[in-house]
Amino acid sequence: MALLAYNRRFACPMSVPDFPAAALPALPLPAPLSRQAALQALAAAARLARRAVPPAPGQWQAWFDGSATPNPGRIGIGALLLGPDGERIEISRRAGEGSSADAEYLALIGLLEEAAARGLAPLAVYGDSQVVVHDMLLPAGAAAVSLAHHRAVATALLVRIGEVALRWVPRHRNGDADRLSQRALAGTSVAAPERSGA
Repeated sequence: MALLAYNRRFACPMSVPDFPAAALPALPLPAPLSRQAALQALAAAARLARRAVPPAPGQWQAWFDGSATPNPGRIGIGALLLGPDGERIEISRRAGEGSSADAEYLALIGLLEEAAARGLAPLAVYGDSQVVVHDMLLPAGAAAVSLAHHRAVATALLVRIGEVALRWVPRHRNGDADRLSQRALAGTSVAAPERSGA
């Protein structure tokens, strides 16, 4: 099973404003990849993201989705975390303004913040945004520069959580997270994450 875990390949070494520098690795910035190397890395990330991984015993499963209306515009984020003993945590809230890529990344970050705060690991994370999932799986030199801040925050959260698998799923398999992001845009967001179960 391929896990998205912190290592030098997935390091995000840039300083990020409004984010504690101590949480980010102190490595030199990677050199940008050639077009051919970037395309090969993207293809490898796509294969890795689509690989089916059954949940392991004791593993949390989570789905994220972000919406921007119009694009760019108001952002709503949604996430659903399901625990191995039937726990259910829902996140649905507005997250400012930005593009659909910002919305998707902010939804992933919201999910990872909740998982880190509660110590939820191991964790399998699913999202229907190929942009975000592939960006997170690419080597730092091939990642989207415009999303570097979001990637740095998400990477730091992955380091805190530890064991996380990140996978792309088709939109029809991400319905609950989509519903939560749409609920946030409609103004019926959940102030604090809902939790039910054990």
